[in-house]
Amino acid sequence: MFLDKSSHSRYNNTGFKHNENRMRLNAAFLLPERGSMHIDVILAQMGKLFLLLMLGVVLAKIGILDVHTKQKLTKLLLYVTTPMMMIDAFHDRMLMVSEQSDPGGLGVGTLFAYCFAFYLILIVLSLIIAYGIRTPKKERRLYIFMTIFGNVGFMGFPVVSAVFGTEGLFYAAILNSVFNIFVYTFGVVLMGGAGSDENAGTAEQLRSIPWKKLLLTPAVLCTAVGVLIFVFRIRMPALLADTCDTLGGLTSPLAMLVVGANLNGMKGKDMLTNMRLNLYVLLRQIALPLVFWVVIRLIVNHPVLTPTLLLLSCMPIANTTALFATEYGGDEHLASQGIFLTTLFSLVSFPLLMWICLR
Repeated sequence: MFLDKSSHSRYNNTGFKHNENRMRLNAAFLLPERGSMHIDVILAQMGKLFLLLMLGVVLAKIGILDVHTKQKLTKLLLYVTTPMMMIDAFHDRMLMVSEQSDPGGLGVGTLFAYCFAFYLILIVLSLIIAYGIRTPKKERRLYIFMTIFGNVGFMGFPVVSAVFGTEGLFYAAILNSVFNIFVYTFGVVLMGGAGSDENAGTAEQLRSIPWKKLLLTPAVLCTAVGVLIFVFRIRMPALLADTCDTLGGLTSPLAMLVVGANLNGMKGKDMLTNMRLNLYVLLRQIALPLVFWVVIRLIVNHPVLTPTLLLLSCMPIANTTALFATEYGGDEHLASQGIFLTTLFSLVSFPLLMWICLR
C-alpha cells in the first residue's frame, strides 16, 4: 500500500495499528474547509502509480519483465500478495471499529448489498452505451462486458489504497468479491454467446458456469476469511498481522509494474483509427462515472464508501476481458485495444472526475 502505511505495521499497547497517513487522507476528503487538498493527494498518488506503470513498460521493453516473468508475478499477485492485502484490510477495519474509532461503520451485509447495486447500475449503463454508439451485433456483448467489469483488483486496489487508505481498501475488497461472483455468472452467460455458440440457451450457459472455480478463487476465500475476522472480531497476533501487512504492501508496486508490462508492444495507430472505440473510451471513462455518481449518491450516503465506489467505477477495463474473449470466441484484439486505451486514459480521468465530483 502506498500512503496507507508509511512503514510496517505499528501497534500501540492495545494492538491497534496507528495510521497517520490514512487519517490525513481521509480528512482531506471529509472536511469541507480542506476540500482543495484532495485533488493534490490524488495527483500525487496517481503520479507515483504512473511512474511505476511506465517503469513496467520500460522493463518489458528491455526484456526484464518478459512473458514468463509476468506470468509468475501475476500468480504471485493473485495467490499471495493480494489475498494478504485483503485480509489485512478486513483486520485493520475490524480494529478501527472495535476501538470505536469508527462507531458508525457499515455492516458487511449492507456493504455487499451496495456492491451488488454497484454492478446492477453498471449493467443498465452498459446497455445504454452499447446501443447508443450502435455497436455491431457481433461486438455488442463484448462492449457490454467491457463496460461492466473494470480493473477493480490490479488497478483498483493500488489507487483506492493510495487515496482512501485502509477503509477504502476494505470496501474495495468486498466489491472485488462481488466482481468475482458477477464475472463468473453473468459474465459467463454474457460472453458465452459472443462466438459460435450464440444460440445456446441460458439454462445451458448457466450449467457451464465453473462454480468450483468461482468459489475457490483466492479472492473469494480470503474475503470469506476477512468477513469472519470482521464479524467475530478476531484479533490476529501482531506478528501475523504485520506479515500480512508486509506481503500486502507488495501488491501496489508489483501490480502497476505488471499493468505497465502488459501495455508494452501495443500499436497505437490501429487504435486511433477505430472511431467507435475512441468514442466508447470517452463515454466509459468520463460520461459513465458522472452518471454513476449522480445515481449512487441517491443510494449510498457515506463520506468514504460513496467516493470509493465512484473511483472504482472509473477503473479501466479488466484484464479478464481479453481472457474471456479468447475463451468464448469474442474479439480478443478489440478487447486488448479497449484495455490499453482505457488504462492510459484513466491516468487523466481519475483525478479529473474526482475533482469534478468531490470538490
